Amino acid sequence: MIPELLEVIALITSGVVAGVLFAVAVSVLPALFALPAGRYIETHRLLGKGYHPTMPIVVNVAMVADLWLGLMPGDRLPRTLFVVAGVLLLASQFVSHLGNVPINRRVKAVDPEAVPEGWQDPRPLWRGWHMLRTSLALVALAANAVAVVLS
Repeated sequence: MIPELLEVIALITSGVVAGVLFAVAVSVLPALFALPAGRYIETHRLLGKGYHPTMPIVVNVAMVADLWLGLMPGDRLPRTLFVVAGVLLLASQFVSHLGNVPINRRVKAVDPEAVPEGWQDPRPLWRGWHMLRTSLALVALAANAVAVVLS
């Protein structure tokens, strides 16, 4: 009963992570790129409030469920895939904390009413980090799906 419950948790939470990151990539990012700098900074601040602390918690739940499933007895291939998914989610968190979060802090420090002359727009760099963590999360979801099917 516990392995099946953990599989459902791993699948749902990794699906939420991949889905949210995918939605940001295909809808939110193009909208942010279309805004002038001051409006971008204002909007970026508002969006961040909705994602924190919810998304880190969801990612951690998925990662812990995956790693726990990887340690349970059973067929080797599904257990290996759960571990791979957990490691990919961990890597996605590293990308967030080392790539996106520092950029978020820099953006929040800028007054949207007085964007400095020569301000270096962080959107292209932020998008690159975001696409990396989105790719990691999508592969983690696929690994979880295959692992559940094979279990």
